[in-house]
Amino acid sequence: MGAVKTWDRSLASLIIGGSIINSWKKVVVTMGTDAWTFTSGAGGELTRTKNSGSIDSIKVTLPQTSTDNAMMTAFEISGALIPCMFVDKGGTSLHTMPEGTVVKIPDAEYSDEPSDREWTITGQIINPNIVGGNN
Repeated sequence: MGAVKTWDRSLASLIIGGSIINSWKKVVVTMGTDAWTFTSGAGGELTRTKNSGSIDSIKVTLPQTSTDNAMMTAFEISGALIPCMFVDKGGTSLHTMPEGTVVKIPDAEYSDEPSDREWTITGQIINPNIVGGNN
């Protein structure tokens, strides 16, 4: 029988523009380009090309009630280049974007129940970009 692994959200940190964001509900890291492109020649030989310079994104979901929404709004309005990092100290995941831009203010939905705000930060994620496991 294999060892039991544990995900502990309290050991994961999201840092945007130098501020620790504790109110996040979900973080999605998306690499914009495949690391390799493959082509096949007329004789069937296969060539692979290393891609560089992808446009990546980090999507952050915050609750409507989070004061972090005001900070994210200020980043979008200013057009500032901001650093963004997600690290799982209970495992080995690490994603670093040294210069990202909040690309738009999210839709705001209001109803009887609180809703979420999804922010997208676009830039280039640098190596090492580690999608790791947990201890």
